[in-house]
Amino acid sequence: MYIMDNFYKALRIFVRTHMELDIDIKLPTIKHHINGDIRFYSTKDLRKLVEKLVEDLTIVERCSWSLNYTSIWLKKELWTSTVMKETLLSGCKYGSNDEHQGTIVLVNSDECNDSVTCLRIALLKEAIQNLAKINGYVIGSNGLNLLVSKKNNPCNSNLVLCGNVVCKMTVTEYKQQKQDNITKMSANRVESDEYPIDIISKLCHASIVYELLSVRHCKVINTECDTSNKDSGIFIMYNYSRLCQVWKAYEKGVIENYYESLPDIGAINFGLLTSKEEWILILNHISMYPLVIQQSVKNLLSASVDVHRLCKFLMEMSSAVSLFYHRHHILSDPISSLLPLMHARLYLVKSSIQVYENVFQLLGIEAVHEM
Repeated sequence: MYIMDNFYKALRIFVRTHMELDIDIKLPTIKHHINGDIRFYSTKDLRKLVEKLVEDLTIVERCSWSLNYTSIWLKKELWTSTVMKETLLSGCKYGSNDEHQGTIVLVNSDECNDSVTCLRIALLKEAIQNLAKINGYVIGSNGLNLLVSKKNNPCNSNLVLCGNVVCKMTVTEYKQQKQDNITKMSANRVESDEYPIDIISKLCHASIVYELLSVRHCKVINTECDTSNKDSGIFIMYNYSRLCQVWKAYEKGVIENYYESLPDIGAINFGLLTSKEEWILILNHISMYPLVIQQSVKNLLSASVDVHRLCKFLMEMSSAVSLFYHRHHILSDPISSLLPLMHARLYLVKSSIQVYENVFQLLGIEAVHEM
């Protein structure tokens, strides 16, 4: 199991053993917990627990107690090293689990026409199947039969209700509008020419997937109310491609003998990743991804699935990547004193790329490596 999940279980067992208490854990966020602490809340006095917690859990660096909560700071170097190894060793399997191993489900839909609502149904069905499989479910006809539909039938306990998409256009017109907007955007960004048609097609699909799946499946989406001119799907792909370009530039430097090959992960000093932006990316996103996967289908057998969690995760991770990219120089001159930090950041880039690609796979999005 993954390090964050293991830590949660160890922490809960520890508190239950010593205090006979179940705890509510709050994770750090870039807005509220900039020091990167993990909090758990209790109405009981936990001061006596703080010192023993540091003694018993080797991953814990220090603790503090306040009036109604305890804050825990992790040993960042040890945590980061463990998470990076797990992410890169698992690769496309990172985030998968066997919690529902052997449980059979079948996901069907009842409509197929030229409405954007039916496009949403099709995308939702694919994402549910992908999430089910990565959580150990088996897709087959001899188990629970889920129906993704826009028709609300309270008598059907296996109904995954898909909210309507308010849109006056047909699917063809809707996709064409997306393509026209992205083509216009690319013309402004690329001086010599617009993006190749295959890239525009992938960006168009990413934009559509995010727009139609980022809202909880039972909620209505009104595409005509969005006047912000912001495309979250493109923002996500843009930040993914930034990381890909950094990695590509490094690999080019290795081929040209400008950089040495990346050392084995065991030789990396992850203690050099000390900034808030780096730690938030490691703890809130790379570490949290497996838990997001689990939580997305925890109520699947009750015909409820949280695909929108994946979209929210991607957006928040992309915002963290954007801050990291703007505030820190990843590639440096090949000077011996600068290389250890560069290597640590390159492993962070590589792990982030892996998480992006795993989520893209679940949502049926094709990655764009260069924008």
